[in-house]
Amino acid sequence: MMASNIIVKSCSFISDVSCYEVAKDFAGPSLASLSVIVSIIIAFKQLSKQHSNTIKAQREETKRNTRIELFKEVSLLIEQSSAVVREVNSYCNIKKFNPNDVAFLDLEEYLELSQQVNQALLLLVSKIESNEIVHSKLFRTFRYSLQSIVHDVMKLRDDTTSTTCLDKMMDYTYDASCYLGDFQVCLQNLAYGDIFKSKVEAREPIDKSLKVIEDDPLKLDALLNYFKNESNWGVSNAKYEKEALERFSS
Repeated sequence: MMASNIIVKSCSFISDVSCYEVAKDFAGPSLASLSVIVSIIIAFKQLSKQHSNTIKAQREETKRNTRIELFKEVSLLIEQSSAVVREVNSYCNIKKFNPNDVAFLDLEEYLELSQQVNQALLLLVSKIESNEIVHSKLFRTFRYSLQSIVHDVMKLRDDTTSTTCLDKMMDYTYDASCYLGDFQVCLQNLAYGDIFKSKVEAREPIDKSLKVIEDDPLKLDALLNYFKNESNWGVSNAKYEKEALERFSS
């Protein structure tokens, strides 16, 4: 009995109170406090996750609304530009195949038609360039395609006394119409694809050598390379840039 008392008293740090009794008295409050702390940590983690998910959802909603609004604005410009381009193309077609008309554009006709086409396309170029951050690769490709058309149309002023000018104007307005339609399809998919879980298919020309603007990274890379390095517009830009570098580096 004495040995037992000695063991109990050897654990005492407060007079007449054993370690066991102290631990027993504090066990309940300690576990309760620990439970509260763990609950607070879990709650904070859940709130943080919910906050992160909310911000992500808001960001995606903002992107979606931006794409939809841009689609509406750009679609209107595309319709307006397409109407001008189609009108010029129809005029050239009638002139070329009308047996009672001379099958070439004189300078006055060319100047009027080229001004109509280029103004319509450059209006879109400006709009697309100011919103390129939405989808830089797609928007840049479309912008380059229109700038390439504008360049080629302007070059026709050197040859307005032959059928070449009329034929080329028909070709360029046809290409412009195709690019405008391609981009509208891409924009429609960008704006509404995830909402309706579907997409409008890209144009498939019979002549596979014709360029098609399609929202595919590899195809866009190939088109960007073509317009930047192989088109008349791209070659001309490279030439002017090289001349400028040589002039200012000397």
